[in-house]
Amino acid sequence: MRKHPIEKLREREENFLYDHPWLKDGLHDALIFVISTLSALIFAIGFNCFMDPGTELLSANGSYALASGGVSGVSQVIVLFLELCGWKNIDANTAISVLYFVLNVPLICLGFFGVGKKFTLFTLINVVETSVFLNLVKPENIPALGEVYNLVRDNGGMLARALFGGVFTGLSSALAFKFDFSTGGVDIIAYYIALRKSTLVGKYALFLNCTTMTLFALLTSANAGFEQEETFLAFARILYSGLYLLASALVVDTINLRNKKLKVEITTSKEGLGGVLVSEMPHGATVINASGAYSGKGVYLVTMVVSSYEVNHLIKIVKRLDEHAFVQVTELVLVGGRFHLPPVK
Repeated sequence: MRKHPIEKLREREENFLYDHPWLKDGLHDALIFVISTLSALIFAIGFNCFMDPGTELLSANGSYALASGGVSGVSQVIVLFLELCGWKNIDANTAISVLYFVLNVPLICLGFFGVGKKFTLFTLINVVETSVFLNLVKPENIPALGEVYNLVRDNGGMLARALFGGVFTGLSSALAFKFDFSTGGVDIIAYYIALRKSTLVGKYALFLNCTTMTLFALLTSANAGFEQEETFLAFARILYSGLYLLASALVVDTINLRNKKLKVEITTSKEGLGGVLVSEMPHGATVINASGAYSGKGVYLVTMVVSSYEVNHLIKIVKRLDEHAFVQVTELVLVGGRFHLPPVK
């Protein structure tokens, strides 16, 4: 079978990069840096435009900040605590951007020793970029963001702000996880736990953020003197903040599928296909001798469990060896026993 010119070009490119590993690694790292910058920018827009647009804009519109969760949420809580202690003249956005960096330092150490060195390096880069963007990408600095905030608030209120904020910050985290780094903070803890338990990340981040949201409501109420109306409003904001966290977790687990397991069943007439798959994939396989119900011919049923990141590569190998093979892919809810996941660098 003649190959398409595009396939030939792709093969030449892959062979060239295979022969020049330093260039391949450099291009990959450059791509991760671009993704890190994009992730940081998306988070800053989501946080400053929908979650906590700044005192001036909130006051002018009679609106309220939402608890964001994570390290940015902890930063919000600390700023509220300082205001409760009498520091009323704090520039909230600047304080949050500085605290965001400082609080990430011990968590970055956890990433270095518990996850991987390259993971930690690009997480640190992302944290620094996010701290800078949080201080620069503000509605008061960029009028267009203020207009977007007003449009969303006027046409959907806090519900729309929570959903948009969740999508933006969830997309930021998901992009990071997709390329094996994180946005820092609680994401490092969630990623660490998910790797150890070999499961999805978003639900752990959602669980870890509940305490932050509760403290946010209590301190907001305390700053208002525990007035009944303000207390009710503070805890009502927690409901919207919970919706924000849920939206964020759903976006993360929809895009980041590193720990999602799939069962692949291959029906083939090639006797050695199972051995080739085991040699090229870091997983075992089960081969069963069977026969076709219609043709009566002998076939081999090969079963292998892989992560969602590996399934496309597996299918390419199968089609290369047997273009007539019948392949089924089934999503798994639970996998017991030993399962190999490539380590994060």
